[in-house]
Amino acid sequence: MDRHLILPIDNKYEIKVNYFIESEANHIFNTFDFFNIHKTDRAFYFQLCKKNSEIVLGTIHFTEIASDLFKSPAKGTFGGFVIQENIEFNIYEQFIITVDDYLWCMGAKRIEVLVQPMCHNPSLFSLTYNIMTRLGYAVENHELNYNLAVDNICFSAKINHGNRKRLNKCLREGFTAKELDYSVYDQAYSVISENRIRRGFIFSMKYEQILQMVSTFPEKMKFFGVFNKDIIVCSSICVVINPLILYVYAWGDIDNMQNYSPITLLANYIYEYAQKKAFQIVDLGTSTILGEPNIGLMQFKKNLGCQESLKLSFSKDFKIIITENK
Repeated sequence: MDRHLILPIDNKYEIKVNYFIESEANHIFNTFDFFNIHKTDRAFYFQLCKKNSEIVLGTIHFTEIASDLFKSPAKGTFGGFVIQENIEFNIYEQFIITVDDYLWCMGAKRIEVLVQPMCHNPSLFSLTYNIMTRLGYAVENHELNYNLAVDNICFSAKINHGNRKRLNKCLREGFTAKELDYSVYDQAYSVISENRIRRGFIFSMKYEQILQMVSTFPEKMKFFGVFNKDIIVCSSICVVINPLILYVYAWGDIDNMQNYSPITLLANYIYEYAQKKAFQIVDLGTSTILGEPNIGLMQFKKNLGCQESLKLSFSKDFKIIITENK
């Protein structure tokens, strides 16, 4: 549904629905291009703007994924509200209230919002939590997310002793890491997919879906790999969330690599890449499922120098109030 309309907030601000105005103050999963990949016939792209202008101050999108259930995002790592830092608190709150009211008018019985991890923007996370809980949203799920701060400290100084030994062993044995080109994307995907299968998991995205993301966001999808001579022994698929955050969507190595652990060399290369490109965070994703910890994965990421932060999803059920005439 590409119906254009404007929802007033006050004499200074309004919400434009399905106008799809370009905005730099956004993350990849809140862009129109990402929304367009997954939208259904009932989907809405909300942009908070100054009145009678195309200056975007905030964005969120919702898609109906089941009867009267609207979600942000329909698919993806997270969606949620993105606002500029100088927006007044009451305007942000009214933005959320107005979007809520509109979805309710469109027949929504339930709203689900998956927000970005706290480490991405602690201030926005805190404001969002305060507003949404007061507006009747409940924390539907909580995960522990792991991120690596990018600074002037070298990677080997951040990791534990065991990983330093693994890193040095890979380098001594002649393993090399580099950014991959399109010609070997399929090999990189196969390494990760087969790694997931060996560990009893299913890769959530098919290769065709990965290629769709590459086609839509050619500058934001980054593939990296570790080679032993001409063989890819380890690979990763990364996403540029915004100019400050690089997200490791998935990675894995081939079988029988326990004695080398090339993931450590790959993590080192990704970190050095992030340093060169002026990223501030390398996001390694969650290590819990429905809140339940994967202890081994948590320790693995801690040993790479990561810190924890919360990643929340919210939900709100609209209650239909029936009044009787007396």
